[in-house]
Amino acid sequence: MNLRSVLCVVAALLGLGAVASPAAADDYLGYYSSGFRLEGTNGYEVRIGGFSERLDGRGRVYVGVRRPDGKGGIASYATSGIVSEGFLKAEFGELGRVDLALRKSGREKTIHIKCSRESYPFEPGVYEGIVEFEGEGGFTSAHATSVPVLPPTTSFCGSGSGYGEARGSNEVGARLHGVSFAHGRTLSFQVNKNHQTARTFFKAELGERRDGIVIHRAVDGVAPAGAFRYDPNLRTAKLAPPAPFSGSAALLRDPDSFPPRWSGNLTLDFLGHPDVPIAGPGVGVTLVHAHFTRSNSAEVTIGAR
Repeated sequence: MNLRSVLCVVAALLGLGAVASPAAADDYLGYYSSGFRLEGTNGYEVRIGGFSERLDGRGRVYVGVRRPDGKGGIASYATSGIVSEGFLKAEFGELGRVDLALRKSGREKTIHIKCSRESYPFEPGVYEGIVEFEGEGGFTSAHATSVPVLPPTTSFCGSGSGYGEARGSNEVGARLHGVSFAHGRTLSFQVNKNHQTARTFFKAELGERRDGIVIHRAVDGVAPAGAFRYDPNLRTAKLAPPAPFSGSAALLRDPDSFPPRWSGNLTLDFLGHPDVPIAGPGVGVTLVHAHFTRSNSAEVTIGAR
């Protein structure tokens, strides 16, 4: 499963999409899926869930972490486990473990989906056993011995977001994009600004694997206009945003070299992994003219033409 797919699953775990669809041979979520949420320390929300890939329950278990207000980005942790009608089990090494058995209530409730006419039957239940999670560096932790199962369906009503971008020499804005595969991880970031005095939009993703655990992190936001500066011909640029960034980096187009030079001490804090270098050796960048739009339930444009 690639980074985009994993982040979609994490978005579901965090309440941004459909969480589960029990006992259904769903092409995406597998044969069985379930999930629940915990209140983590330091203001974080921890959601745990998974889906089976085989009828015997073998599949993937995920932990998704974020703040309820969405600030600071998200982090997800995935590993192999057992997800069945009776059990949810996985080992996350030094990060924690999930070892739970499902006790069903024997009652049936009906779930009504907002802004639609659909409703679905659901049998409430409680997971009992042990679940514990300890984020890197202790940024959050969660522990429980009994947790209610989340209803199997949540609504997309009023949710969803998208990005659009027009590129070409006629645009006055700029898009800086970077990628790195150094240190056994996959790092990508993008910074957009629609004109010199517009605000700066940024987004970044970090993927890595540690002791059999697949870890993905993502962060985005808006920074002041001065965070990203470039000359009209895109020969030079400077990036120096405030937190979650630290430091600065500069781009210079060398006439004797096709790729631009990208140097500096700029770092970015991801959830559970602070101070990730996004400039210097091993980080390649491109800089092009572009106009960027971002939409939620209603379109929001970062800067105006």
